[in-house]
Amino acid sequence: MSHPAEPESPRDLAAAYALGALTPDEASRFEAFLAGSPEAQREVAEYREVAALLALGGEAVPSPDLRQRVLARVAATKSVPLRPTRGRGRTALWVALAASLIAVAGLGLNLRAARGELRDLRDLLSDTQGRLAAREATLNAIFEPGVQMYQLTASGNPEPGMQLFYDRQRERVIIHGFRLPQVPENRAYQLWFIRDGKPVPSVTFKPEADGHARVEQIPVPAGGDVSAAAVTVEPQSGSAQPTMPIFLVGPLKRS
Repeated sequence: MSHPAEPESPRDLAAAYALGALTPDEASRFEAFLAGSPEAQREVAEYREVAALLALGGEAVPSPDLRQRVLARVAATKSVPLRPTRGRGRTALWVALAASLIAVAGLGLNLRAARGELRDLRDLLSDTQGRLAAREATLNAIFEPGVQMYQLTASGNPEPGMQLFYDRQRERVIIHGFRLPQVPENRAYQLWFIRDGKPVPSVTFKPEADGHARVEQIPVPAGGDVSAAAVTVEPQSGSAQPTMPIFLVGPLKRS
């Protein structure tokens, strides 16, 4: 036995009106009702906001508060027919469609966030791979035949120190400092080679926050006997001659 359709409230047409789904006669009757119903006016504005956001192609999504209100209206509808019919069924369909589109927009936001996190993970992986490749290259250089390791130490202070790896075939060194104190912003550590008893300026560097420092492919000055290496604290741009006392020093004797 069929039952007569439940009379439709004018407010139930808010979603269909906002989405342009009413006939001209229905729209005229609803507008007459709309003029005296602030609540219906607010609902129409919200549905139109949803439609405007969706027209942006998913780049914007409704606020959580707006989304919750629309979804609550959908939950209040009694049924959603497969095809639009006259009366409340058609209104429920349009309300459900609007809410579904909001849900899709929300999923799009979550998808964009997930893609952003994936890009961040890829960047982190790429950075980690680069660091590992650099460390592997350093280890390969250290273990090359003919490379000798020397220690530069601070007089009377066992804490800071530096390893100097000297490749005599290529006349290059790698320095690895550890537990180095931080220096002022306008200052840096400077490496010196002692050649024929005189200091020859080399690279400047600053330690990381944990006191470590590593500099590679440092050329050894030619044209004399390089017998030692030392480190001082100098202006950040470096000095032609040491201006501060020697901080670290060690001999570079052939084994």
